Amino acid sequence: MKIAMVSLFPEQPNLFRGGVEAVAGVLVNALQAIEKVHIHVIAPFSGIAPTTEVRDGVTVHWLPRGRLPGFIGYWTLFRRRVHALLKNIQPDITHFQGYAGWTLRYDRPYVLTIHGIAEKDVDHHGGPFIRARKTVFAMVERMGRRKSLHTIVINPYVLSQIGSQVLGKRHFIENPIDCDVFETQHLCQCPRVLYVGRINKRKNVEGLIEAFALLKILSPQATLHVAGVADSTIYFEQCRRLVAERGLQESVHFLGNLDRKAVLNELSRAACLVLLSQQETAPIIVGEAMAARVPVVATGLCGLPYMVEDGRSGFLVDLNNIGQIAEKIHLVLSSSQMAAAMGERAHQIALSRFHAYDVARRTFLLYEEILNGWARERLAD
Repeated sequence: MKIAMVSLFPEQPNLFRGGVEAVAGVLVNALQAIEKVHIHVIAPFSGIAPTTEVRDGVTVHWLPRGRLPGFIGYWTLFRRRVHALLKNIQPDITHFQGYAGWTLRYDRPYVLTIHGIAEKDVDHHGGPFIRARKTVFAMVERMGRRKSLHTIVINPYVLSQIGSQVLGKRHFIENPIDCDVFETQHLCQCPRVLYVGRINKRKNVEGLIEAFALLKILSPQATLHVAGVADSTIYFEQCRRLVAERGLQESVHFLGNLDRKAVLNELSRAACLVLLSQQETAPIIVGEAMAARVPVVATGLCGLPYMVEDGRSGFLVDLNNIGQIAEKIHLVLSSSQMAAAMGERAHQIALSRFHAYDVARRTFLLYEEILNGWARERLAD
């Protein structure tokens, strides 16, 4: 089976700049383990001219994003480039990961995975033309979602927000977590709090720093390790200033964007993972923390309650209650027995739902189902 995957993809192997890149990278690797599968990945990149490379047996086609604003270019110029390339590749099936706008006017067998709700994310990203971006994203994504005959739903939260737009067949398949994460040895012996993700307003890193400042009163030895790339120099500097204003320079460590090996090392040493986002669908770092037996403290918003069992595998907290956030983190740090039980419960949940090979197998079976249905329709015609 020749599979084409249209998705954000890591430009450097094992160095992910976001959740969709991580999902695509893990899923492609797991699908490669299935016999008679040949995969092409089509991904946007910041270069000027198209380029192709073969990475671990996968053919990766890099297409320039173009000079148009992103909210215009992705469904116009970039989409046309993608479809022209797909016409040359001639895949049996195409898997669009992320933007429904990429699927418009595509008439071959495909499946769409919705990872986020673009028109909602705009509210938290800031930047120019917010109203125009939100309007365009809502219009274009709605068209793509409505026309998709097969849609992968990674979290029930998606349907709670845009279920009326998903008119085709729905397939519940969660994000994959790489096999090596499940084998991570949890070696935590100190009150080490971890955040992994992009540094931006939506992820609420400033709120995390404020909560950590309160935590230091309860757990003076605690440290906070922030791993990820900053979307905005201005926001990153705001975070650094806040650290200085709270006198936390010796306790808060900005690690930058880490490769896979370094992320696993951080997970192995973390007492808990904290994610205080304003908007999330199914963050892969939460699944990774669960697989690595790390308790998760996260906001009880959006898709997070479908991943974290409050009081059993971690804690769900109020985004605006930094006192509660600090208290719940302190509970994890101060009770090794409770933390170990939470970590084990999280691991078992992840093993039953997120293991990469299981997700890849279910995804491949869906590809076969779609292709068989396509073949039957052509015979009927």
